[in-house]
Amino acid sequence: MLIFGHRGAPGYPRRAENTCASFRKALRSGASGLEFDVRRCGDGRLVVLHDETIDRTTNGRGRVRDLSYGELRQFDAGFGEPIPLLTDVLDEFGGHCLLNIELKDAGIASDVKRLVLDRQLDRHVLVSAFEWEQLQPLCPEIPIALLSSKLRNLVSSARELGAIAIHPRRNMVSRALVAAAREAELRVHVWTVNDPAEVSRFRDLDIDGIFTDFPERCSTSAS
Repeated sequence: MLIFGHRGAPGYPRRAENTCASFRKALRSGASGLEFDVRRCGDGRLVVLHDETIDRTTNGRGRVRDLSYGELRQFDAGFGEPIPLLTDVLDEFGGHCLLNIELKDAGIASDVKRLVLDRQLDRHVLVSAFEWEQLQPLCPEIPIALLSSKLRNLVSSARELGAIAIHPRRNMVSRALVAAAREAELRVHVWTVNDPAEVSRFRDLDIDGIFTDFPERCSTSAS
């Protein structure tokens, strides 16, 4: 079962998510993949950041879309680390593990696609989003996955859009969902799982992967 470091390994502490140091820590802690979020900042570049603002995850304040990358990189995103560019993460980690890129802004899929293809990383990435229509520009060159907190139309929509995986919330997962996904030839990656006992349950359900804030805590249970 794949272990994706959810924004790296931010469980200790929660601050310092979506930084290159957090991604390195996740891989050292047993993660076999990395999950991170991508937005466009004020000068058009793609940055790795979850929220619309930098208030929660850095020592700065402001909306990401209002700040240039030169301004963003001045802030501490945890342990002295800057907010990384998508290119920074692709260049350091691409080809070393599976990268799950979550789209947080509309209209960035084509730029993500270009950066991935320029680096010949299409076999090493999976792009996901809650707004499923955002994923269409990526197909068929880049593998996609549908993120969801609701079961309705998840499997049928994934099949229709040409996705290779579904990413349901942990409380949505049942044997019936897994069976439907298998029939549609879809992988199932579950978010966000931090309890080793729950990891064991998902392993018994033959889940393909989990997203976790604590790769070290969960990797042993997934074996």
